[in-house]
Amino acid sequence: MAITPEESGVFHRRPPSTPAVDADAAYLEKLGYKQELNRSLGLFSAFGVQFTSIAIASGIFTTLVVGIGFFGPAAFWSFLVGGALQVFTVGLAVAMLVSSYPLAGGVYQITGRITGKPWLAWQTGWWLLIAHTVAVTACSVSIAPFIAGWFGVTFENAVDALPWTLGLIVLATIINIAGVKVAALLNNIGVVAECICVFGLIGVLVFFKHPTQPLAFLTDSGGTATGGHWFVPFLFAMILPAYAISSFDATGNASEETKNAALKAPLASVLANVSSYVVGVVMVGMLMLAIQDLPAIMGSALPVKDILDTAVGSAFANVFEAVAIVALFAAVVMLQLTGIRVLWSQARDGQIPAASWMRKVSKQRIPINATLTIFALSVVFALWSSLLSVLTAMTALAWGLAYGVVVTVGLYALLKKKLPKHPWHYGKLSPVIFVLAIAWSAVLCTLLVYSDPIHVGLGMVMVIGAGAVIYLTIPKSRRGKSIDTQTGHL
Repeated sequence: MAITPEESGVFHRRPPSTPAVDADAAYLEKLGYKQELNRSLGLFSAFGVQFTSIAIASGIFTTLVVGIGFFGPAAFWSFLVGGALQVFTVGLAVAMLVSSYPLAGGVYQITGRITGKPWLAWQTGWWLLIAHTVAVTACSVSIAPFIAGWFGVTFENAVDALPWTLGLIVLATIINIAGVKVAALLNNIGVVAECICVFGLIGVLVFFKHPTQPLAFLTDSGGTATGGHWFVPFLFAMILPAYAISSFDATGNASEETKNAALKAPLASVLANVSSYVVGVVMVGMLMLAIQDLPAIMGSALPVKDILDTAVGSAFANVFEAVAIVALFAAVVMLQLTGIRVLWSQARDGQIPAASWMRKVSKQRIPINATLTIFALSVVFALWSSLLSVLTAMTALAWGLAYGVVVTVGLYALLKKKLPKHPWHYGKLSPVIFVLAIAWSAVLCTLLVYSDPIHVGLGMVMVIGAGAVIYLTIPKSRRGKSIDTQTGHL
């Protein structure tokens, strides 16, 4: 959503006579921007951005309680179906759109360039900015008690947890300020930690002798499906994969730092999404079958830890917990990194208050002021950390709404042949994938709002309203610029 130097005073296009450094920089220039960030990520690191942001093994460690609470062990089938809908509709659709527009800002850029409606693009970017920032806080809140416990500290209330939560947010911010290579290193550590979680958990549950439930146990709803009415709890349990597998444009937001981004960013995204889904299905199934005391597990705040404690002993459960916490902290860093890129992309286009300050890049080629702004927002959300479940649900809803909008406009562009040439596509299956993605996004958003209409539904309305107010504070000379939907230029 580039604007001219005369209009913004903040964007400077590369002079026409300056040769492009490589194909990535040339395509970026064609879309209206010069290369400013450090393009150093290969396929593995791009994969790691998405895989670590999802953090499937460690994420299930903290969110399995949602599935069990709604549908007992039968939540396995909700994960199987809901996860497939997440990954093979929305995930595939977003990956194809990222291939068309491999730009920092992801959904914000895609929506604006297809529709030519900057206000709509701005709102989707705002939702994702909030989603990533709230996710940073929510993950920090969830792991703070575990890290404090390693030092013999226990929390009596949310106030006790606040200093630890803030400390984690500060550490993540320092890492992101240090540079993308430092963040990528931690990201790769996060990938290794996730793999240790996955293979360690599956390995111990396969080879360690412990009481195992028969496969029929996976049809036990734990008393939630009374009178044979199983469909509603089955639907609500599909919120679990929505929590566990999301942030589909994480690699897209890092695409201006990825080599051969039009191909590698969507490829990395799909590889991360599919592998997370497969791992999640296996893990959820094996954990459910390892349950020995169903009423106790359904009443537990940490069902995974309690399942492992009783099935294979506390020693392994503690090791799994420690590795999971490391992986979740890496996820905090990646979630913050992608949120920063959304904000920086909006600032680069002049579509944010104080854009000239917000878009500044440090000598290390880091969007330094956007980083500090995201940090400040995370701190604000940390003051609301007592409502962790609400924060988590609002994160999923903000993602769901933003992806719902982008796959809808993506289908329009696909049918009208408005998408630029892109190396990642699905041929004749593409329209089918987009239609299913739209349908699933609508179902998911409805479930999330219905689960808590006051906090989650009304909370999201307030987020949208706040976004509208902020958008109106953008100077009229920059606000709501029309976009040529064919070229992406003004």
